[in-house]
Amino acid sequence: MDSRTKDLLDKVLKAHGIENVSKFKDVEIHTSIGGAVWGLKGHEGALVDAKFEGALTGQRSKWTNIFSPGYYSTFEPAKVAIFDQEGFLIEEIEDPRSSFLGHTVETPWTKSQLVYFSSYATWNYTTAPFNFLTPGTEINQLDSWTENGETLSRLEVIYPDGFATHNKRQIFYFSGEGLLKRHDYWPDVLGGSSATQIIEDYKEFDGIRTGTKRRIYVLNDEDNSYSKDFVLVSIDILDVKFK
Repeated sequence: MDSRTKDLLDKVLKAHGIENVSKFKDVEIHTSIGGAVWGLKGHEGALVDAKFEGALTGQRSKWTNIFSPGYYSTFEPAKVAIFDQEGFLIEEIEDPRSSFLGHTVETPWTKSQLVYFSSYATWNYTTAPFNFLTPGTEINQLDSWTENGETLSRLEVIYPDGFATHNKRQIFYFSGEGLLKRHDYWPDVLGGSSATQIIEDYKEFDGIRTGTKRRIYVLNDEDNSYSKDFVLVSIDILDVKFK
């Protein structure tokens, strides 16, 4: 990593509260997630009022109130499982990533596949930009990008093999203050379709700053634009607690 990239990375990490992250092991989020993708996949309203609990030191998480009140799920990159309110196993899958081979945006998902997608995605969104420090991650600074009259700095992040995320190479955009404003990616589990996440309404929780309004749109790769007319995923973060 060259010094210019390192300076930007340091600024970004500081803006989000890197000095406070080491005080905690886990994060708990109360969220409401909507958008068109859940209906397309056959699970409308699966995460409309749910609690996400994730480890800050590794890719492990749990959803509560997923699909139905009291139902919960567990996630690690190699396995997901779903339980009812009595703790009985409903469904599970090992090596979930391989189950998406050949999928497109329209391909229906099983409940386990939805758990895998929503778990790794939410974990990544919650821990970025801190997950840039994952061993084996490559970071490069790209040319800046001007959007809505604002000049945004950009980092290209290439995650290591075995890291559960949308795809290896992703692009992150930052304000002059260093806050994450936009995130482009090409999800393998959706056939590599193009998407961008717009992050707004930053709030501070226990000294860590995160955007509480997130909207994901279809990305036009030809000119790097997107339209707000069609929302793939909406994420409204109602509360955050670090533990």
